[in-house]
Amino acid sequence: MRQLFLFFSCLLIALNSLAVRVFIDHQSFYSPETGPYLEVVFSFEGKSMKSVKNSEGQYIAQSNCNVILSQGNKVIRFAKFTASSTPTLLPTAADFMSLERFALADGTYQLEIEITDANDSSAAPLKHTETIEITHLSEGCFFSEIAFVSAFTSTIQENAFSKAGYDLIPYVSNYYPSSLNGLILYAELYNSRKLLGKKISFAYSICITDALQNEVASTKRIIRAEAEEVLPLIQTIDISNLISGDYKVKLEMLDREGKVVCTQFRDFSRNKILESTYTPPTSLDISNTFAARYTSSDSLYAHIQSCLPIAESVERNTIDNILSNVDLQTRQSFMYTFWYRRNSTNPEKAWNDYYQEVRAVQKEFGTKIKAGWQTDRGRVYLQYGKPSTRIVRNNDPDYWPFEIWHYYTTNTGLRDRRFLFYNTSLNYDMELLHSDIPNELRNYDWKNLVRSRQMNDPSSTGRIGNNQNQDPYSGDEIEDLWYNPH
Repeated sequence: MRQLFLFFSCLLIALNSLAVRVFIDHQSFYSPETGPYLEVVFSFEGKSMKSVKNSEGQYIAQSNCNVILSQGNKVIRFAKFTASSTPTLLPTAADFMSLERFALADGTYQLEIEITDANDSSAAPLKHTETIEITHLSEGCFFSEIAFVSAFTSTIQENAFSKAGYDLIPYVSNYYPSSLNGLILYAELYNSRKLLGKKISFAYSICITDALQNEVASTKRIIRAEAEEVLPLIQTIDISNLISGDYKVKLEMLDREGKVVCTQFRDFSRNKILESTYTPPTSLDISNTFAARYTSSDSLYAHIQSCLPIAESVERNTIDNILSNVDLQTRQSFMYTFWYRRNSTNPEKAWNDYYQEVRAVQKEFGTKIKAGWQTDRGRVYLQYGKPSTRIVRNNDPDYWPFEIWHYYTTNTGLRDRRFLFYNTSLNYDMELLHSDIPNELRNYDWKNLVRSRQMNDPSSTGRIGNNQNQDPYSGDEIEDLWYNPH
């Protein structure tokens, strides 16, 4: 049985097991006095750990952490520490963080991390190994790696999260949901004084690009600065109007002629639904596009409906309530616009790629009364992508037929997420019962519902449960499959 699962996006790692859940991020920086160094941030999920009472009768969660940085068989840096939550009167600890810094010369290293729950000796340790590169220029200007920040304030008393006069609370993710409308970043620019001279003004730019590095309109700003040996940069970018998709933050230093001296990027994902009213473009010429090749209005509408799993809310409303009774040209216009928004370079390819997935879903999940995309499993597959692991139990007499889907990373940028489907009617179609993805169905009584086949009365267990039924320490088989998919 696997005890550890690792998921990657840029430099972000998520570690998850039955006992401890912790997210880890790391960036490299540079000090003129001591050289390069690596910052490693640990963000612990308090509710995933065992809390015990301290001498004052308050509950506390603790994690023992070992970090090794090595080259070949030689250990270069080593740290052993215990991270603790803030004591509380509640039996479940709040989330907490720890930050460690390691001075490292430029080069390639093996990063090894081992984490255990200090209050649960029976929990298996989490182990992770990763190769990292530390690279800085010996001459010229360069940026540090970009760190995301959830909040910052002026430093009153120096602590582990203090840097350049600020206390920076890390945002240990590169996923920005609809609830977050500001992206805060921190980076450092090195050697601008060496290049330009003391007290010389210059400019740097900050903007957001799409995944192909095309600048997103209205996100670019030019900021004036004064040359320093180390110039800290902390900026907030308004992402309230940024629609769902994959993006990059781009930093550029500009010389006095406006030429780019150095550049730094960091990837992030956005999940944002913009509420607006769809108005078919009146001047859009679609006569030579793929959409114009659909000459049957009913057939085209069926294709448009298959896009519902990935449509945004206003698009879903348009498909259901407006396009159901319009002419062919309006439907063609919507079809083209829908895919142009997702791939302005080649909307036809975007549709063809998606349609191949629709066909695969139809073959796998379609029934006599539902198209594949209309089923719960089909919708999830199209919206979030193919699961990384899929547990299928169709013939266990102790359970209704069920499936657990586990995603290392979803199409929407979420990491370490799960879906549970089950079937009480014993036909081919399965319904979604529970998921840990925001805005998806959550049912904390899912274990009892799947097991209710033993009682031969699925209606005897209520559909509304409570958090007490979600116990990652129970050793229950189905719960083990949920927390430790394999």
